[in-house]
Amino acid sequence: MRTPQDWSRFGGGLIVLLALGATLALFAPRILGAAAGPELEIITALKETESQGLSLPVPGAPQPLMSRQHRFARITVNVAPGGQRAEAFATLDFEGTLGETRVGTAGVERVPFVVRDGSWVPETTPAPRLVAVVTALESRRRALQAADAEALGRLAGPDTPGVGGPEWETLRQVRARGYRVEAWYVRLERDDAIVTEHWRLQGALPARPVDTRGQRQLSLSWRGDEFLFSPSLM
Repeated sequence: MRTPQDWSRFGGGLIVLLALGATLALFAPRILGAAAGPELEIITALKETESQGLSLPVPGAPQPLMSRQHRFARITVNVAPGGQRAEAFATLDFEGTLGETRVGTAGVERVPFVVRDGSWVPETTPAPRLVAVVTALESRRRALQAADAEALGRLAGPDTPGVGGPEWETLRQVRARGYRVEAWYVRLERDDAIVTEHWRLQGALPARPVDTRGQRQLSLSWRGDEFLFSPSLM
């Protein structure tokens, strides 16, 4: 017959085993990743974000790009000579928001990784190309909101003409202007992005109030380290 001391030792041992099991469940993917090499560790780091969620700062935007759900798939990893840098190539399906704007994307993501404190981590963000295209789109939205031709022109690719035409002139004349984007749906290719934008313009012209909704398709091309609009800004 077990004594109270026996049951106490048994309970203590059980607690230790449960704690050890929880620790292994938490750290096993990292331990196995390190043992198997950088490829598995990098793939694990990307896949872990699917349960943790993404909060991606967008330069110039007051709020981050937040994921509601996202998925990395078809991940391949190229490790640079020296074993301190690598690049992960993957497809990314993303649904989220930038403030009040819905953002959806599907396509190719390219994520540079570096070693920090002994672990492989994204050099900047787990979705740098998505952040780059949303940065360009949000910069364009702010330029249209302000009817700032100079700011808008800085977003144009080398062969893209500047602003002008009837649509721009109408936008420029609207007072108490509000250019809101309800949604951006992005298709990311290796060097290009195709975006469907759902927009709303509110304000007033001298002769009438304005409250117009529309949809347009925008094309962007990767130039250096940013996306620029081509062949048009509007």
